[in-house]
Amino acid sequence: MTPPVPSDRRDFMSSGFQNLMKQVAQTAGLEHPLAFLGLNKSYTRMRRTIMATQVEVMFPSYEGVDAWRAANVVLNEIQRFDRMLNIWKGEGELKKLNETACKEPVKVSKELFRMLKLSAKFYKDTEGAFDITITPLARCWGFFYRNGRMPDADEISAALDKCGMNYVELNEEEQTVFFTREGVEITPASIGKGFALDHAIHLAHQRGLKDVLLNGGFSSVLATGAPEWKDCWQIDIRNPIDHSQASARVRLYNQGFSSSGAEEQHFTHEGKTYGHIIDPRTGWPAEKVMSVNVIAPTAAHAEALSTAFYVMGVEKTLDYCENHKQIGVVMLTLPNEGGQGEVITANLDPNRVEVVNASC
Repeated sequence: MTPPVPSDRRDFMSSGFQNLMKQVAQTAGLEHPLAFLGLNKSYTRMRRTIMATQVEVMFPSYEGVDAWRAANVVLNEIQRFDRMLNIWKGEGELKKLNETACKEPVKVSKELFRMLKLSAKFYKDTEGAFDITITPLARCWGFFYRNGRMPDADEISAALDKCGMNYVELNEEEQTVFFTREGVEITPASIGKGFALDHAIHLAHQRGLKDVLLNGGFSSVLATGAPEWKDCWQIDIRNPIDHSQASARVRLYNQGFSSSGAEEQHFTHEGKTYGHIIDPRTGWPAEKVMSVNVIAPTAAHAEALSTAFYVMGVEKTLDYCENHKQIGVVMLTLPNEGGQGEVITANLDPNRVEVVNASC
């Protein structure tokens, strides 16, 4: 059997040898083709740059050559969502929607409508802490193009007037979207990656790839099944203060995971640091916690809620989790006077989470 062509050179370099050995082993009729090499507990990774990050499909190497084809299909599907949701360049569906929906109702694809409908639900459930219409504020603060700046009060007020999911009218019967206020713009930044992973995993399953981890730069992760030699997929939560160590480890099984924090996108003005996660209710960068990590039934849920919880802070997040037992969270509070932050958890099975450091 001719092996599938790798999607790029990284794919071949990361797993080409294992792929070749699997074909040799299959020719020999071995049930677990890598076992005879002592590699039966190894993984195959396929990577591609999508959504401004390295998206990775990871699966146990015993899955066989067909898993390569399935993984390529998965990456292609995530790339399709990237084109659809890209508002920074190209002519994607969401970019066109932002340009025209204030003039008349715009009919959109089923996938985009579902994402907007889910976003409206999170907006309501979090009392506005999650809001995909935050684009004018991201522009105002310079984070839209990753070039943070300090706006004046009038700029913030003007941008804030254009934000609010209540200005997005969704017509489910007609599958149309209409912005009731001029200047409204939707961003996929806090849900799009997870939504794409949730769709792509179905294609993996249809093609027989069951034990698989989809990693969108660790800001959004989706795990299904588990390697035969383990009962889960393990994710280390990076300590935002000391990147050389983990603050906690979580074990995922048929779950999504997302991490939110501002340590990688921020700027300093007059001695104060401002992060890229903006509170859509105030128009100012959120500063209640240092990092938030969420485990949820889907990647979209995890990504949306990690952003919302970062805005909401500890008390409101714990209140939310009290009423949503399927949502687990690991939070790191702001440093105290001694420079340490406290690790706080909720709704996590003790067998599925290990807090490495109770404070960081």
